[in-house]
Amino acid sequence: MNLRDLEYVTAIDRYRNFGRAAEACNVSQPSLSSQVKKLEERLGVELFARTNSGVQTTDAGARIVTTAKEVLRSAQRITDTAAEYHDPLAAPLTVGVIPTLAPFALPYLSQSITSIAADLSVIYREQPTQVLWNELENRIIDVALMSGPVKAAGYRFTPIFREPLVLMVSKNHRLANTASISATDIPIEEMLLLSEEHCLRADTVALCRDKNLGIDVSDQILATNFLTMSHYLSEGVGCSLVPKLSRAILKCANPDTRFIEIEGDDYGRDIGFVSRTGCPREHILMALCDQIRTHPPESVTSLA
Repeated sequence: MNLRDLEYVTAIDRYRNFGRAAEACNVSQPSLSSQVKKLEERLGVELFARTNSGVQTTDAGARIVTTAKEVLRSAQRITDTAAEYHDPLAAPLTVGVIPTLAPFALPYLSQSITSIAADLSVIYREQPTQVLWNELENRIIDVALMSGPVKAAGYRFTPIFREPLVLMVSKNHRLANTASISATDIPIEEMLLLSEEHCLRADTVALCRDKNLGIDVSDQILATNFLTMSHYLSEGVGCSLVPKLSRAILKCANPDTRFIEIEGDDYGRDIGFVSRTGCPREHILMALCDQIRTHPPESVTSLA
């Protein structure tokens, strides 16, 4: 069994047609069919059921195809790793981004990367913080854009900007017409929090430091993103802290929302890139950080 065999079976599973699979693999259909038949004989199981209505992957075939995809991804990572050291621009740069930032910063981030390396291919992965740490450790991603500060052996956190947090309420909330408030006037007891996998939940808890946090909100209410949260607020559920970069999109998606500035610098989060020590893309990352600090998104403050 070789990687080419695995490419054949994954292509057949994808296209459910031997002819289209052969075309995708740049091989003749008789050659592909013959090789897959040999593989089935070697394994002692039928991978694909050939019927008048088309090609169906068998149960055994489905499990083998899943493993084949994993092996092919691992093989590609070996190739990409070698390419990183030979030519850092040759392999795609895989960037992980936390969900509380990705929807609002991705267009800006993409533009920033293009401005410093127009020919660099980039793959983005939106994942919660803990998942991004696992993907960094397993080298699924090259760098992660997340909230800091971060101190972890073998990793480097490079801050790029500080993003203020603002208070989001509905248009019918008693504070809806308030332009700004002090931290002590935030209605802590009405605070709606994101689900536990989001680091902003922990940040909110740490910032508010009050045993009455969210006591007037049912603990059965669950939100995994800011847009859903904004609709809860429109239904009369209290308030929430959201990053300032999210304001324009949330206001457009839900015109019933209002945003209140919080006085002082305490209510904010530091955003930066986490990379592995000795990352061969270090010079690209540093150039990107310089680009973002020089031309930061609106509403944030650059960090040295």
